[in-house]
Amino acid sequence: RGLTPHAYAMAMTVSPIILLLVYWGLAGLILWRQAVSWLGLTVAPALIVFPVMMVSGDNDWSGSAPVFFVAALVLGISGGIVMVAFLYLIPNGRFAPRWAYMPMLITMVLLSVLGFDNNGIIELPTAVTYPIQAVLVAFVLFGASLQVYRYVRTSNSVERQQTKWIVIGVVAVVFSVIVWILIFGSTLAISPGTPRLLANVGGWTFINAFSLLILPAAIAIAILRYKLWNVDIVINRALVYGGLTLGVILIYVVTVGGLGLLFQTSGNLVISLIATGLVAVAFNPVRARLQRSVNQLMYGRRDDPYAVLSSLSQQYQTTVVPAETLTSIVATIAATLKLPYVAIELLDQTEQIGRAAVGAPGGETVELPIRYQNETVGRLLVSPRGGGEQLTSSEQQLLADIAAQIGPVASATRLNLALQHSREQLVLAREEERRRIRRDLHDGFGPTLASQTLKLDAVLDLLDADDVQAAAAQVKQLKRQTQQMVADIRRLVYELRPPALDELGLLEALRAHVAQMNEATGTLRTSIAASPEPLPSLPAAIEVAAYRIALEGVTNAMRHAQARACHVRFTIADNGYPSQLAVVITDDGVGLPADMRPGVGLTSMRERAEELGGTFEAASQPGRGTRITATLPQSIRSQT
Repeated sequence: RGLTPHAYAMAMTVSPIILLLVYWGLAGLILWRQAVSWLGLTVAPALIVFPVMMVSGDNDWSGSAPVFFVAALVLGISGGIVMVAFLYLIPNGRFAPRWAYMPMLITMVLLSVLGFDNNGIIELPTAVTYPIQAVLVAFVLFGASLQVYRYVRTSNSVERQQTKWIVIGVVAVVFSVIVWILIFGSTLAISPGTPRLLANVGGWTFINAFSLLILPAAIAIAILRYKLWNVDIVINRALVYGGLTLGVILIYVVTVGGLGLLFQTSGNLVISLIATGLVAVAFNPVRARLQRSVNQLMYGRRDDPYAVLSSLSQQYQTTVVPAETLTSIVATIAATLKLPYVAIELLDQTEQIGRAAVGAPGGETVELPIRYQNETVGRLLVSPRGGGEQLTSSEQQLLADIAAQIGPVASATRLNLALQHSREQLVLAREEERRRIRRDLHDGFGPTLASQTLKLDAVLDLLDADDVQAAAAQVKQLKRQTQQMVADIRRLVYELRPPALDELGLLEALRAHVAQMNEATGTLRTSIAASPEPLPSLPAAIEVAAYRIALEGVTNAMRHAQARACHVRFTIADNGYPSQLAVVITDDGVGLPADMRPGVGLTSMRERAEELGGTFEAASQPGRGTRITATLPQSIRSQT
């Protein structure tokens, strides 16, 4: 009874043949698809050599013909070298870090030395071979650690997917070998009389069918079709249920063994039932805890939105410099959700004015608006984890909640950037004003005063010569130059601060200037009012800003709006601190077009209001006129 010698020989022959055909077929496919790349030159030879090594590794070729001996020697050493190159280069064919080629070459040399020693080409004493073997194992483990470094520091999302598939294949090989040792190896050790047929046929077939065929399949998927299958769910479930299986076995064994030792009994049905009950009670809590742990390992804390928002809140509190707030936020989001790329862009209208990012975008990027007080202040950009992977609905909802929480911080950061820009503009404007005044004084008044000194010398010479008529002509010319210089000085002073403000006050100065403008056109009815009237004493900066804003608004209504009437009203609001001066300019003109970009006039009015800490708003409807509102805080004390 049992297998005949013929059947046994067939069982032991068919399995290696299937193994060779599968590996060589995949190697040919890779060479066909990737013939000119490093994959075709490294991975394909590895797939060709590895199964031959597995099939012929236990055979002794020392007594064979020289050609077979040399072939086996070259095959074994070259196969090991190819596998080492595979370890150091997968998945993109580049060394990471760049100096990784040095330990790879050392590993290849050590492997070759041991290969020559094992085949009798050289004879090394045991005191030498054992250290070489230890160093070889150390370098192989070092190569595996470099794969971890590559995965964490340099690989993109696609390369990480490829690495995951290859790891699955390697783990399958290791797992199947361990199972074979535990089942078949332990059976032979416990029952030496057990026929080796069970171990040879059953064990070898199991390894070939389960592990040695999964490895090439995983490599082929990683190289050729990595975008069609997402391996994350496979790894997730394998970790959860693998850990759960070990936990169930551990609970059962500990319970049965512990109670058996306690009551000095074995094979007791009651103890088995108690252990089964404990397993049943602990199954779901253990599974849930394992699932949470694995999810956190792979996806971050997406299942605990409160923890994510709490981490963001801590960043708000610990970050002192506003410019660094967004950087710390994107780093927190990327770390807590395990995302390869997170960025926050601050927007002013549609223009980007600030940006903070972590990582590099890969594949499709998901964009979420960041809003605050019904205004879009920026956008949150994230890339999914793996190649082709999409964010789940719960992850998108969590990111939307995060974007809502970022709104106030993004708005504050944007205001801080605007304040910084405004300060830079103030400094620039002050320096430009100083440069202009210096140029006017140096280029205008300097030469004029110098020429007057020369002319006075000429007048003195003429008076000494009793040429009174010529001296009088020079004095008249000096008088005209002096009058022109006085006019230039008045112009310069007026540009610094209109003198009419000191002479007439804000309302009357504005009415006088508008009246002069109407004399030229005569087409615009203008009314200027205030509440209260007269206005109280205003700080100089507030008074000049209100005058310039109102005058610019009336000028726009007169030149561009085709308006018939324009109304300017100043209002003091004392309902808060500081009190506000509101300047409202309305007209009945054609209004502003919907796609209009702010020109110099509107921009200068906005800048004058905001540089004093005020606000500016221009509202308009086509055909129904324009309303401009500027509020200026009176927090600057008047200097009288």
